[in-house]
Amino acid sequence: MGTKEASSSEKHDKEKRTCRNYQIVMCIIANCSVLGPAMGLGYSAVALPSLTSPQSQIKINESQASWIASIAAIGTPIGCILSSFLMRRGRKPSILSTSVVSLSGWIIIYLSANFEQLLIGRLLSGIATGLASVPATVYAAEVSVPKLRSIVVTWTSIAIAVGILIVYILGYIFQDNWRMIALVSGLFPILAIILTVGILPESPIWLRDRGRNDEALEILKKFRGIPADTTAPQKLLDELRIKNSPKKKNLLRSLLRRSSIQPFAIMLCYFFFQQFSGIFVIVFYAVDIARNAGIKIDAYLAAILIGFTRLIGTFLICYISRKFGRRPPSIASGAGMTLVMGILSLYLFLNSRNYVIGDGGLIPVVCILMLIFSSTLGFLVLPFAMIGEIYPTKVKDVLSGLTTCIAYIFSFISIKTYPDMQHLMGEHGVFLFYCIMSLIGTIFVLIFLPETKGKTLQEIEELFIRKSKISKNDVIEKEKMIEPKEIVTIS
Repeated sequence: MGTKEASSSEKHDKEKRTCRNYQIVMCIIANCSVLGPAMGLGYSAVALPSLTSPQSQIKINESQASWIASIAAIGTPIGCILSSFLMRRGRKPSILSTSVVSLSGWIIIYLSANFEQLLIGRLLSGIATGLASVPATVYAAEVSVPKLRSIVVTWTSIAIAVGILIVYILGYIFQDNWRMIALVSGLFPILAIILTVGILPESPIWLRDRGRNDEALEILKKFRGIPADTTAPQKLLDELRIKNSPKKKNLLRSLLRRSSIQPFAIMLCYFFFQQFSGIFVIVFYAVDIARNAGIKIDAYLAAILIGFTRLIGTFLICYISRKFGRRPPSIASGAGMTLVMGILSLYLFLNSRNYVIGDGGLIPVVCILMLIFSSTLGFLVLPFAMIGEIYPTKVKDVLSGLTTCIAYIFSFISIKTYPDMQHLMGEHGVFLFYCIMSLIGTIFVLIFLPETKGKTLQEIEELFIRKSKISKNDVIEKEKMIEPKEIVTIS
């Protein structure tokens, strides 16, 4: 008897390991598509110094440089809108499209002979960023078990951090060769295309919602570590259960439900404060900001430190969000950003008034790195992670794309206006503005951001439904779902 129990336990542990490993590998492959677009985010930081130098093959002025930096942010909302349509046709096609568009952008940048061609390449890079902003996160949320989901939904942010760090390193290696940086960057979407086409399966949840139940069950078995020739257990069938409702529910009615509108409003506000706290401005202008902030070390090396700090913070938030959820890290992140930017603003103000601070340029280095680190622990990463879990399944495709679309419109405004704000307010005034926005954002998070830690996607949806408005039919339906003798049908 003891031998049989031990054998059964070993078999169960093996299934769990197989399940976990398969989910991890597939989520990594899905996020490989993010690397190419992420490198496009950081490209302007390392390319603009060489493009604006007297030795550049393409002569551009300060205004044109700001367009090269910001036009990617114009393309990103376009990509977000396209992503909403592509995701309705499958998670795998939307992930594949991201890499194809990213590769096209890098090829055009590499072959550019004038300013206009550079803009087209940067625009495509921005579209790829928009395409990449949601699918990998949604895919990870749909294929992973709840315990693992809190980690894998943050991997898109890790991929972005890795991509930005890689392009900063390339910028340091090829300081005067923006073409070579673009050429090497184009290798990453090629790798992602090969992996996506050859290995990545479609999301079983998407297949279920399209009525392709046999395919959904077959793929879900792989994700749950169950052999293909084994009968699906009841727990697995429950995952593919469709809540009893009219098959063709009106999409507009679903969008106007409280469970859709309230999380949409919360996420828009969170992204607003994220973008106007200057986080993405530092990514796009890392080298210039390092110089303007009085950092004494090589500006390209400072950019690498910024990228590395962001990567470390992104890895750390995977553990923190799993242990503490979404709210505490977000509050701590906003408070840290407010404090650091306040100190940096004061330092730059005193410096502009010729006060001598005998720090040898150490204070701005520490402030910039701490700003990146503290932002990564909440404001930079968690809004993107929450997109994959906070919206109801029925409207997730539409609202996730629309949210990131509007978020990157905010991003374009903040990036494009940075040079003008710098001339108008001075560097200290810009960081004071970002400090104030971070403070208001922290207060918003403290009051309104919900906690999603440890909750299933269905439980998260129910967070936004008033108990007084839940109908008797919903209650009866829930009771039926836990009835042990219920015959389950997958429709």
